[in-house]
Amino acid sequence: MKEVTSILKDLIALPSVNPAGRDDLPKDLIGESRVNEYIIDFIKKLGLEVIIQKTELQGRDNVGVMLYKGEKYKTVILEAHTDTVDINDKHNLLSPIEKDGNIYGRGACDNKGSLACMLAAIADMANNISELNNNIIFLGVVDEEYTWKGSLALVSMEPTKSADFGIVGEPTNCCIVNGYKGVARWDIETYGKSVHSSQPDKGINAIYKMSKVLDLIENYTRELSKINDPPLGKETISVGTIRGGTSINIVPDKCTIKIDRRLTRKTSPREAQKALYEYLNNNIDFEVHFSPLKDAQDAALINENYAEIRCALSICKALKLRPEPIQVAFGSDAYRMNKAGIPTVVFGPGNIDVAHSNNEYVSIKELKQAKDFYYRIMKEDLSGNTDRSDSL
Repeated sequence: MKEVTSILKDLIALPSVNPAGRDDLPKDLIGESRVNEYIIDFIKKLGLEVIIQKTELQGRDNVGVMLYKGEKYKTVILEAHTDTVDINDKHNLLSPIEKDGNIYGRGACDNKGSLACMLAAIADMANNISELNNNIIFLGVVDEEYTWKGSLALVSMEPTKSADFGIVGEPTNCCIVNGYKGVARWDIETYGKSVHSSQPDKGINAIYKMSKVLDLIENYTRELSKINDPPLGKETISVGTIRGGTSINIVPDKCTIKIDRRLTRKTSPREAQKALYEYLNNNIDFEVHFSPLKDAQDAALINENYAEIRCALSICKALKLRPEPIQVAFGSDAYRMNKAGIPTVVFGPGNIDVAHSNNEYVSIKELKQAKDFYYRIMKEDLSGNTDRSDSL
């Protein structure tokens, strides 16, 4: 069976770009089908039966396998998403490079590193099935980078929706993440009046309006810095994109920005949107338009005394990894799993700081550590009682 490094190189070379609503991307780059075919072939070569979960996306399904121990045993999901962000015409990112103890390429850490480690661990367990002490579901999940249709299918279908515990693979430098900030995303629009640019005084420039909004949002960051929720930290706001105007010789009648708010447990997504709306309207003399929330996830902190988390931390200690949980600002499919009542942590190789970058990489050392961790989770007996009500 292939080493984890070889599996990762195979996966990087298979483009699986999430189109993210765009229709201008080459068809030979978009979608998870090539990675799904690899996973299916990998599982079949182990002599195991493939699980396929249909999603709302045509031709983009979740795929995986279940290693079944028995009804009396806990069911644990090992989940990793199969899509990546765009390569932005940098096709060299699809040619994996091994250098200085690292593997470079698109998806190396986000999220094909975790995916490769889970596949390698499944292969090891399939060859040592007597060591299995839980029901294990491995699932490669689509569309994590955009509308999360894969994880929404996961939490609504069997056998995954009734799982007792989940581990989502994401780049955490092989640390257990038991808490993460919430997120709220929406658009803000300003409107003006279009006229010929030779007579701008006869129009109303929507971009000029938006510039005042942007100044206020920058000042608003100081208000947010006062909201602190240890151990999740402070709340933040970011303007990710701006779009306005149609031509250089037309005064623009519309300008749109996209807002990304990261939240602590002190603020819900709707409260975050309402607070900014009131702040802006108290400081400007024109109307701004807010879209409905396009992403709304609450912050979460799972009690580290929860039995399965204690077990995961003990494995980390045995593998000489960090034996305490950490908290992060970035989101993952754990949002939807925890909300659906499946207590879920995040763990995987790689550093989030290089995810989505042209210098994306993962260390070979962490790949081997993560594979060992996933294998040990399969071996641990988690069959004691689980009270989900105290976990979130």
